[in-house]
Amino acid sequence: MRSTVPKQTRIKLILLILVCVPLILSGCSAIGFKQEAKDFTLPDTNGDMITLSDYVGENIYLNFWASWCDPCTEEMPSIEKIYQEYNDKGLVLLTINTGEDKATVEEYMKSNGYTFPVLLDLEMEVSRQYKTASIPVSFFINKEGKIVTKKEGLMTEEEMRDAIEKLQ
Repeated sequence: MRSTVPKQTRIKLILLILVCVPLILSGCSAIGFKQEAKDFTLPDTNGDMITLSDYVGENIYLNFWASWCDPCTEEMPSIEKIYQEYNDKGLVLLTINTGEDKATVEEYMKSNGYTFPVLLDLEMEVSRQYKTASIPVSFFINKEGKIVTKKEGLMTEEEMRDAIEKLQ
């Protein structure tokens, strides 16, 4: 039986499927696919070297940001609130500043009264390792070192709390 769908429409549908399926599959970590968190070592603003694998056995909230990024700065008060609330409840919060120098980061943190830890990814090596095409982006890593949730873009405090609950 001959198809009633025009040839151009079938071609567009096939192209749409070829483009969308890989995009959907690449977002699996955001819907429960657990992949291994890649290890890294970066300096914090105090000059101490911080290695992600040192925190195996603990739940981790890892956030990539920059001070020039409006959505990043919009979510910072919520990140500070989460840090204050969960810091002594078994959640490690690590933020990674992407591409800015130490003085810029320290001034931003001081002027806004933020106290959560910041790692410096000046060369953006870890950002590339985690394939952060845009910022902010957050990863929630469980005690086994698996990424449970990945969220690109601005997160509300409620979304942060929901992602933290999924780590338990």
